[in-house]
Amino acid sequence: MNNRERFHKTMHFQTVDHPPLVISTPWQVTRARWEMEGLPADIDLYDYFELPRWEMHHIGIETVLHPQFEEVVLEQTDDHIIKINHNGVKEKNFKEATSMPEFLEYPIKGSESLDWLRVKLDPKTPERIKDNWLQEATDRQRNGEIILCNGGMYFGFLNEHMGTEKFMYAYLDTPELIHEVNERQCVLCEWALNQALPKISLDYIGYHEDMAYKCGSMISPAMFREFMTPYYKRITGLSSQYGIDINLLDCDGNIHELLPLWLECGINCLTPMEVAAGMDVVELRKEYGKDLLMIGGFDKRILASGKKEIKAELERLRPTIEAGGYIPSADHLIPPDVSLDNLTYYVQTFKSMFGIK
Repeated sequence: MNNRERFHKTMHFQTVDHPPLVISTPWQVTRARWEMEGLPADIDLYDYFELPRWEMHHIGIETVLHPQFEEVVLEQTDDHIIKINHNGVKEKNFKEATSMPEFLEYPIKGSESLDWLRVKLDPKTPERIKDNWLQEATDRQRNGEIILCNGGMYFGFLNEHMGTEKFMYAYLDTPELIHEVNERQCVLCEWALNQALPKISLDYIGYHEDMAYKCGSMISPAMFREFMTPYYKRITGLSSQYGIDINLLDCDGNIHELLPLWLECGINCLTPMEVAAGMDVVELRKEYGKDLLMIGGFDKRILASGKKEIKAELERLRPTIEAGGYIPSADHLIPPDVSLDNLTYYVQTFKSMFGIK
């Protein structure tokens, strides 16, 4: 059984030989620490731990800004880099990338940005489809890799390209701008799905929003239903016609208020289930049963503590893992206070617990 098969069986509460083991991505500085502690340079972590790789790939049909902005370095010192990234955002980051960047300026200024947005979100923009997209996707699935298509970012896109403060004001000042951008995103994703779904069975539809902090949602349920629900339902309605029943959304923070809203729209799989924000996968399974699928939920802070705590947390999660519908992994990027020894203990304990050879 390969990881693609394990993914589908797990998400449909069916028996697997063992649950998939997903190793979350480390920060660059974390990786550097591990290499100082004995991890061979440039080795893939799955190869190092003798595990089948967990690989998810977007199908070769572009559903975001196209062409993207050209990355330009504006300033560079011994400590930091300031650049325009591929989203057109001016950002400042430490050279070692030890944290999220500081965003200094955004490309969407308001309704005056609609002219270039209409061009960059146009399905007819040339070269959105890779020449060999279908063969590549088919080959990847045959090799046990998981293939997705983007379903849209009906909060996250404007938040990332406009900045949170300006975006929040736009809900009141220019709601028509938000609807137009979301409509254009939705049309673009519908176009992509109409290219792909008649030819290949995608493994899931993906969404990325990041619209919650530690204490809760950044917008109200009423705003969600007005500005997001109609677009989600169009995508999940279209994909369900082709038998796609996994809609996976990435959102950090405390998403308790948002969970039932996403489920109403057909968004049924959530990640990373951030423990520090109160997202406990054991309790969520009790509350939502098989309606909710989850990936993540292992507290990255525990990975930095002791082996006793790591084992205890794995034992606590074990019944939820074994019941299905949940794939554990660290609940975000692995921070630099996690040692290679602790990560190795976590992996080896997981392998032993679930009979992974």
